[in-house]
Amino acid sequence: MRHFRPTRALLAFLMLGLVAALSLPAFAQAVPGDQKAVENQIERAKIFRDAYPVIADVDLYCSPFVYEGELPDLRIAEAEKGYEKTLFSDADIVHLNKGKQGGLEVGQVLLVIDIGDPIGDLGRLATKTGRATVLFLEENRAVVRIEKSCGRITVGSYLVPFEEKETLLGKDIGYDAYAQGGTGQAGTIVYLERDYNQIASGGYAIVDIGEDAGIQVGQQLTIYKMVRDTQTLEARKDMPQRGIGNAIVIEAGKKTATIKVLSCQDPISKGQAVKGK
Repeated sequence: MRHFRPTRALLAFLMLGLVAALSLPAFAQAVPGDQKAVENQIERAKIFRDAYPVIADVDLYCSPFVYEGELPDLRIAEAEKGYEKTLFSDADIVHLNKGKQGGLEVGQVLLVIDIGDPIGDLGRLATKTGRATVLFLEENRAVVRIEKSCGRITVGSYLVPFEEKETLLGKDIGYDAYAQGGTGQAGTIVYLERDYNQIASGGYAIVDIGEDAGIQVGQQLTIYKMVRDTQTLEARKDMPQRGIGNAIVIEAGKKTATIKVLSCQDPISKGQAVKGK
């Protein structure tokens, strides 16, 4: 007659079961007293799960905006000696038109920006295109390395001191198609990134309201579309504007702000109205 001999795996399984059985009463006694703490942890986990980066690094350092002041005097003067590149990218070495006398320091980080034509009387259209680090200085010349390029960087590109900005974790609070009343700041979309005719979720736009109107970074805005006659396509003044999207402010100047579309049901176009929440 053969005798049954339990394997090591079976013995380990039985021991685990025994430990769990012995621990169950103590666990059952501990739960009621900690119920509130457990519920708080579950709620915090739910909030974290629902949130996401509504403002990310790419929004802060690679987006269009309106440059409202005088043009910067710091620019890329030429490529590194011996190179004939016209477009610069990560790790490229370039020379600037200023050095120690211009107040630069070795190790200083600079923001590279491309500045274009004026947008009405609001300022000049600009785009953040990368970062550069100062490697070497002379009295009137600086050698810098391009870091994290994300746009057009050429001889003549402008540079300004880099300012660290905070990303934002949150959620899209959405919009109502026909909201009644409201006291938020109202403005108009005056530019779409890359001069597109339309943009969708994730796209950037510039509006003609800024800090002077109380606009702040992180504020969410509803985007509105005029209801038009189906035959003449003219705006129906007897009908309220229809909410079609939600956006968040990622940069605020005095008179303008850059927004990122978080969600929309129709394409977003230049000339549409926005209103703060």
